[in-house]
Amino acid sequence: MRFSEFIERKEPAYEVFDQSIKIVFDKDDGNTEYLERISKEARLVYLLWCFDGEIHNGGFDQLFFNSLGDHCLEILESLQLVGAVRSAELLKKAIAWFPNSLPSSDREERWQQLEPYEDDEKYEEALNQLDDEFYKYEDNLAELLNQYVRRHAEASINA
Repeated sequence: MRFSEFIERKEPAYEVFDQSIKIVFDKDDGNTEYLERISKEARLVYLLWCFDGEIHNGGFDQLFFNSLGDHCLEILESLQLVGAVRSAELLKKAIAWFPNSLPSSDREERWQQLEPYEDDEKYEEALNQLDDEFYKYEDNLAELLNQYVRRHAEASINA
């Protein structure tokens, strides 16, 4: 299945995301992600679509707490690749709270990295400000992803 099957649709990025999610999750448990099953282009769409939803649902704190946080650095690169300059800037500021600005790709280790900020009002205030800035939606990630899908019409969804 190629992106070209969806480029004429109103939201081709959502269509790619929807197809990707069917491939990524194992039908037996529905919880384990197998990102290696999708192409690098589909992975970009999948991760950024999830990132957008994660931040809108619970902010950067939720991103770091949930499994999507395993991919923070890849998400940062992907944001830059699609031209989501403001979103990348905000994520970079949020990541700066981690030692050497390197959030662990292991969820439990990432929690340990943030443990010193558990009751830190400055941390909470800083992330809340970043959330508020993100909610202004200056980049319009959905549209940037639609453009990305259209530019990569020959990309496959499957790996």
